[in-house]
Amino acid sequence: MGKALAKIRILKTGLLTTIQDQGRIGLLHMALSRSGAMDLAQMRLANRLVGNDAGAAGLEFTGLGPTIYFDQESCIALTGGLMQATLTVGEGRGENGQSHRLPSHRPVIIPARSTVRFGACTSGFRCWLAIAGGLDCPALLGSRSQHLAAEIGPSRIVAGAELPIGPERLQAIHRIKEALDADPQATEFLIGTGRSLAKLRSTRWSLPAALPLSWPLIELWALPGRHFEMLQPKDRQALLGQTWKVSARSNRQGLGLEGEAISTQQSGNLHSEPVREGTVQLPPAGRPFILLAEHQSTGGYPRVLEVIGAMSSELAQAGPSARIVFKLIDLAAADRLRDVRSREHEAMMASIRSKLP
Repeated sequence: MGKALAKIRILKTGLLTTIQDQGRIGLLHMALSRSGAMDLAQMRLANRLVGNDAGAAGLEFTGLGPTIYFDQESCIALTGGLMQATLTVGEGRGENGQSHRLPSHRPVIIPARSTVRFGACTSGFRCWLAIAGGLDCPALLGSRSQHLAAEIGPSRIVAGAELPIGPERLQAIHRIKEALDADPQATEFLIGTGRSLAKLRSTRWSLPAALPLSWPLIELWALPGRHFEMLQPKDRQALLGQTWKVSARSNRQGLGLEGEAISTQQSGNLHSEPVREGTVQLPPAGRPFILLAEHQSTGGYPRVLEVIGAMSSELAQAGPSARIVFKLIDLAAADRLRDVRSREHEAMMASIRSKLP
């Protein structure tokens, strides 16, 4: 790990701010789920917007974002849901009392000694912040991600925490500046007055937000689970025919759903078996629980559905204000949807590369 050239300071933590990258893949045999960004594709896009490698560590915001102080000039990008962000020059209230709203889903070069306040998600539930150079935290088992359930990775973020930025920061910012210099439609704003006068630079183009068109109603395509046929027909209808409410008790381990309870009497005693991200369990209370990035590796509850991998973005944006409807899909259709999502992601990455070489 090289010497860090800059750092950020967390002034306020928000609802839940964590350090995440692409996670720890392939360790379920050690009873460790991947963790990492809840929407890996959005973390990759954010990194590409600021000139980082796809696997660089950034921040994941849940519900309400933090307030962060940048001691040196930085390039940042916010992707995912829609969240308002404002910048002032200086720490705390700002030296000049003047704030400027920051655009999202595009690269933004902000001046040294900036305070950025990230507000609440106005649509969606999670956002991802990439910073040119990436967060320079120690890696454990191949990742810098915080796995809150397993309590491994970097320490939990608290107010006053200082997070170092990697040594590639200056090179990444230089590449973004060159691209902005060559873009006749690039935007530039002067903020502040007198000695506090500073420049803010960005692009006019932006990526789309990662939100389902029907949000806060989310349709989740799923395969029948191993124990789906154990349910009585009326219970299968209750599972698929009602709109479930996301519980406020949900977290990075899984989404608890509220609604009309489903009978679990017919399931009997089941052996604990492997589970995956997207597995829909049916606990004794009869209300589904969808496993997410920090799920346990095995479970003994009935596995009634398996949400397909192409729905990871929808799952990441399912907060307490969201409603969920399950839709059955077959394996061939699931593969086709996966391929469509993959092509869409690659098209966005290619578009960024064409604008930010």
